[in-house]
Amino acid sequence: MTTTTKDRPEAGPSGGTDPVVELRQVTKSFTSATGSTVVVEDVDLTIGAGEKASLVGPSGSGKSTLLALIAGLLQPDSGTVLIDGLAQSELGDRARAQVRADRIGIALQSDNLIPFLSARENVELALSFSSLGRSRRAIRARAGELLDSLGLADRAHHKPRHLSGGEAQRVALAVAMANEPALLLADEVVASLDSDTAVRVVEMVLEAEFAVLFVTHHAALADRVDSRYELVDRRVVSR
Repeated sequence: MTTTTKDRPEAGPSGGTDPVVELRQVTKSFTSATGSTVVVEDVDLTIGAGEKASLVGPSGSGKSTLLALIAGLLQPDSGTVLIDGLAQSELGDRARAQVRADRIGIALQSDNLIPFLSARENVELALSFSSLGRSRRAIRARAGELLDSLGLADRAHHKPRHLSGGEAQRVALAVAMANEPALLLADEVVASLDSDTAVRVVEMVLEAEFAVLFVTHHAALADRVDSRYELVDRRVVSR
């Protein structure tokens, strides 16, 4: 087998040594009228607490599928996906959704915002899904703090259709970071940002305590992390 599994890291910025996510021999295929296509095959991957990792590969290579498997949005045909040591296949849909709300932030290339809610309301909604039981005042304060840190304080009351592509992308990142996840899955999060804003956003994410898996075509970003991976012929290899 040609996959490469990275050894578990030393304590990350959050001080932990246990893996946040582990993929063990994960395979996923999709079936269409023309047959079955294997997208990822026998993938092994470990990301430790606080670790910053990047994943590169050509368009259509399976990067987004891999993120969906980690997030529990898709289930593998074979193999195991573990979050905090717990196999996602052993959880029902509701339990997997709660894991996403509490432990995994997902920032997609498409902003994925609810169009009839303002920027602030999108972030507040994400906060309301957490099991932490924040008060309404705490939710509003946290949402405001996040938007301000991303340079969006003056856009908080605007709906997505009134935001630029870069602004919407930053709101989506605020949504993903709202509940202080153990793991942030970030799919091309700087693709729509100007260079100065991209630098500020990347610095903010890299300084955070949570682990991050960046999917990116941005070479400079891919090289700034602790661990770099590439999808090659349906498998993840360490670079």
